[in-house]
Amino acid sequence: MDWWTAVVIGIVQGITEWLPVSSSGQSSIILVNGFNLDPRMAITLGLAVHIGTALAVVAKYPKDLLAMADFSGGKIPKFYWAVTIIALICALPFLLILEATFESNLWTGETITIFVGLALIVTGLIIREQYRRKPKKLSKAGWKDYMILGLAQGFAILPGISRSGMTVSALLMRDYEKSASMKFSFMLSVPVSFAAAGYFIVFGDMASIGLGPYIVAGLFAFVFGYYTMEILLRMAKQINFSMFCIVFGLIAVIIPSFFWLLE
Repeated sequence: MDWWTAVVIGIVQGITEWLPVSSSGQSSIILVNGFNLDPRMAITLGLAVHIGTALAVVAKYPKDLLAMADFSGGKIPKFYWAVTIIALICALPFLLILEATFESNLWTGETITIFVGLALIVTGLIIREQYRRKPKKLSKAGWKDYMILGLAQGFAILPGISRSGMTVSALLMRDYEKSASMKFSFMLSVPVSFAAAGYFIVFGDMASIGLGPYIVAGLFAFVFGYYTMEILLRMAKQINFSMFCIVFGLIAVIIPSFFWLLE
């Protein structure tokens, strides 16, 4: 991977991580279709650059994250770590299943794009339904909430499934406040993103990418992720992200399907 590719992927990750569109899915589409990268490497790299946006959350909300380490502070820290542990346990089998398909002909530019599009449509439909609920506070969370949110986070390890979209949708489904849900979703991304990046560094093919380009991608993801968090929180009060997901997903499905049929 060259330096320009690293810059582009970092920017895409930083901007799309907080949107209800899969950042790893969008990165995979760009890497495979635009830079002719191997689909296996594109998917793993899309997961690995999450370390940049995770560090952006640490920089923006250091006090809030430190508060998550204080278990005497009420139910929210317990909620945070229970969801994180469940998410990591659930993510591992999904990741292993994903890696088992890498050697097949399943993942091509067209199939990745269509898979991402279908996942976006499903995410949009979920979000559309949950906006109609009456909100409650995060301190009211129970074990049912832990399991639902943890499973949603773990499932989002798959490319095309928006982690942010799934997390916020699960919180809205459980009737939590929208602004608090979005901020909580930001903080929940930190341990899962560090785990994904660590998995890539230890078990991935780092040598074929190079440490330098990977650091550059992470740096750009950090900068763009940091500044887009606040923008998104403001936009959330005005934009219907469910329709954004559905329209974006339909485009992602229709265009490659059309060219696929012409072959």
